[in-house]
Amino acid sequence: MSEYMPHYTEEQKRQKISKFNNVYYNGDPADWKVSRLPNWMSFYGYSLDKELKNDLPHYYRRFRQGTVVMIDYGVTIGNELGGKHFGVVLNNDDTKYKRKVTVVPLSSHWHKGYIDLGYDLMSGINDLVKKRSEEEQTKIQKLSNRLEEFRNSHKNSSFPFTEGEEAFLEKNVKDFPKDQNTFSINFLDNEANKELISLITNIKKADSWEQHRNIFDFVSFIETAITFKNNVDEELKKLDESTRQLHQLAKKLNKYNKQSFAVISDIKSVSKLRVAKLNHFTISGNTQISAENLGKIRQGLIKTIE
Repeated sequence: MSEYMPHYTEEQKRQKISKFNNVYYNGDPADWKVSRLPNWMSFYGYSLDKELKNDLPHYYRRFRQGTVVMIDYGVTIGNELGGKHFGVVLNNDDTKYKRKVTVVPLSSHWHKGYIDLGYDLMSGINDLVKKRSEEEQTKIQKLSNRLEEFRNSHKNSSFPFTEGEEAFLEKNVKDFPKDQNTFSINFLDNEANKELISLITNIKKADSWEQHRNIFDFVSFIETAITFKNNVDEELKKLDESTRQLHQLAKKLNKYNKQSFAVISDIKSVSKLRVAKLNHFTISGNTQISAENLGKIRQGLIKTIE
């Protein structure tokens, strides 16, 4: 049963928090806990505000047993585990509706009672780097194939204007290059396509341009090609960002090139809101430990309660 909490006056609240305020504003900034307080209180205040306004998420990430996640344990007291630590999800029945997850934190330093997991974390990160690298190579190859297929399919495209269509263009389109027989789209340099895009814009300003079949086909083709090129550019930007994140992930492989130990004594259930932000390239949420090491953790937990 929860303890009954009295209502405090504003003055009483200020008195209750005075010690904390002194630590928060006047504490030694070189102290790890003091230095972490601003970010932790910002997160805590933001999350509590969301909760009180009934504005928390309805659905949460579902984690498989054995998944490695980064948990922010916050600023704690005494020798309680605090700060950000990798941990292993122990739940075997997690769903998107559950707001908490049970985690055993990991440490890179051995102490009595810790479970040696060897280089399982490093191995998991290595597998993730390899998997994501293969995914990006597949995307690059697919994009390259699309470009090649487009070029091969349309390299001989032609739009022979009739005399009437040529006369229409000369009369209605300012500076139409009547002596130019070929037009090309540059897939590497946007600047090189500006004149062609300007030409298409001017043609479409002419009244009834769409009634001339070859002109219509020419405009439609150029617009389709430009749209295709822009789509390719967007995909290339995404690939650049993915490559950057992949490099960051590879750097972390070196950072975590150590043995890992499960801290059995600090197993606890935490809010999924404490799980660090996830994306396709984060170690957190995308890495698992082996079934063998899950078994070690299970046996270690049993020993603590026997």
